[in-house]
Amino acid sequence: MPFPAGWPPRPSSGRSSLRFYVAGTVTAAFDANAYLFVNGTGANPFTPLPYVKPGSSDPVHIGSGPIGGGFPNPSDVAPDTHEDPPNTQQAVPKNMIWAQMISIYNVGAGVLEFSFDGTNVHGQVLAGERRLFRMRYEAGIALRGVAAATPVFQVEAW
Repeated sequence: MPFPAGWPPRPSSGRSSLRFYVAGTVTAAFDANAYLFVNGTGANPFTPLPYVKPGSSDPVHIGSGPIGGGFPNPSDVAPDTHEDPPNTQQAVPKNMIWAQMISIYNVGAGVLEFSFDGTNVHGQVLAGERRLFRMRYEAGIALRGVAAATPVFQVEAW
């Protein structure tokens, strides 16, 4: 059956939600199962702003749709101002997007723990259960199994 006329749907105007999905089997360590939502394929709905060299007065076309969430440009380094370390040695911050809703589903056996900072346990999902968070603004999630359990999981964020 073909897609209906008008497919694909246009993005909404004024609002945009990320679309993140991952599934797998966890290990006993949070760092082996940590996911930043911005790294999900097609998760970031924002069009990066165009690069404008500092001090430039060239005209810029921004385009349409939700904008922002552009990646920092490493050549945008201010002159050294006796900072420690100098600007040229400072790391460029990682781009982030935040989910508003997060669903964690424990498809397998055993207990699944989740963390939003990779250190502290923020909750558990028992075998066969799903946890849904509304209005929980997080940029990533880390998962692990409890004891010898290796739960199978699904995480959706939007």
